[in-house]
Amino acid sequence: MKPLLIRRFRHFGLAPVIVLSLAAGCSDSAQHIEAQAADNTATRATIQESRSAPATTPGKNNGVVRSVETAGAYTYIKVDIDGEEFWLATMVTVVQPGQKIVWRDYAMMRNFKSKALGREFAQILFVDQVFDEQAATQSLQQGIVEESMSAAGYSFIRVNQNGSSIWLAAPETTIRVGQSVRWSGGAPMRNFTSRSLNRSFDEILFVGAVHSS
Repeated sequence: MKPLLIRRFRHFGLAPVIVLSLAAGCSDSAQHIEAQAADNTATRATIQESRSAPATTPGKNNGVVRSVETAGAYTYIKVDIDGEEFWLATMVTVVQPGQKIVWRDYAMMRNFKSKALGREFAQILFVDQVFDEQAATQSLQQGIVEESMSAAGYSFIRVNQNGSSIWLAAPETTIRVGQSVRWSGGAPMRNFTSRSLNRSFDEILFVGAVHSS
């Protein structure tokens, strides 16, 4: 059979070595394609497994900083929360490994790719801001809601704090009379008039958020 093939190719002016080279090349290409297909199948299976894995949510909003990376407009912080590691993303800030930090609400994103870092996170928590735990504890305040009303995107809340009543203004939230709430920091304003409420306050404290405690 082989001499017949050689004679036929010689008849067309083709050398047998070319036929052998092409045959070998086809064999190598087939093996490469099969190997590539196997690699692609394994990669897709890995990605599918990663995307289908259930999200893990932290049990609390505080932890110990393990590592820090800043890129673009974000600081990425790996924190240890009771032995589990989570990644946070927040506005550019300065924290150090070993520091205890706290944060408020967060939004979880899965399979998030940071172009600035050139890496992908299976899951990451986006938080508005992180605070040193000790400083946050010292500045944290709380009180009992005595009155609450909302208008124009704000909640105006009168709370009793250690026997004294103070007014807070915060982004609109659902608060009940008698509920214990907490907040931190804030900017005081005197003789403030709310046009939406048609009411004036001798003094009111504008805070970033009010949380139930």
